[in-house]
Amino acid sequence: MIAALYQDEEILILDKPSGLASQPGAEVRISVVEAVERDFGFRPFLVHRLDRETSGCMIVARDASAASRWSQIVESRAIRKVYRAVVSGRPEGTKGVLDASVQERGAVKTARTDWRTLGSFGGAFAFLELELGTGRMHQIRIHLAGAGMPILGDERHGDFGLNKRLRKEAGLRRLLLHARELGLPGGRTVKAPIPEHFRVFMTRFADAPDPECP
Repeated sequence: MIAALYQDEEILILDKPSGLASQPGAEVRISVVEAVERDFGFRPFLVHRLDRETSGCMIVARDASAASRWSQIVESRAIRKVYRAVVSGRPEGTKGVLDASVQERGAVKTARTDWRTLGSFGGAFAFLELELGTGRMHQIRIHLAGAGMPILGDERHGDFGLNKRLRKEAGLRRLLLHARELGLPGGRTVKAPIPEHFRVFMTRFADAPDPECP
C-alpha cells in the first residue's frame, strides 16, 4: 500500500516509492494514479509529478477543481520543496546556489537550486539538502551533474561508470534522490521518511551521516 503523509478534503500527499511512475503510460504496469485508486478509493488528479526513480512527497487532488487550485499554488512557488540526495564529489563550502538555465520541452528556462551539505563520507560522496527555487524537469539532476556532483544512481544525467561500479560493489540500484519535505501555505510542513535504499547504501560507510538528520 502506498503511504499517506497528509490528507484533507482537497488533497492527499503521498510518500511515493522509487520506481513507481507518476502517471499511466507505455510500459507502465501501475502508476500513482492506479495505486491511489486501489488504496484510497478515488481516482486522483496529479498536482505535480516526480520522476519515476525519485521517492518522496507528491501531491494529488481529489477532484478537478482542487487540482486546478493546487496546481496554481505550486506554480506560484508558494509551496517549499526540499529534497535530499547522495552525490559523487565534495562540494566547495557548506552551501550555495546553482542557477544555470535548463532546457525544458525545447525551450531554455531559468532555474535555481539552493543546496547545503549535510555531511561527506566514503572519501568521495556527499549528502545534500536541496531546495527548489523553480520546478523545471530534471532540474536538480541537471544542476548537480553540471556542477560536477552527479547524483548516485542517475542513469540519465549521472556518472554511468561510477553507477556501474557501485551497483557491483555496493548494491546501488536506485536513484539517490528523495523529495523530503513540502512546506504548505499556512505553515504546515509535511515530511517523507528517508527510504530504505538510502539507508542501505549509506550504512555501508562508517563515516556516513544519519540520513534522517535535520
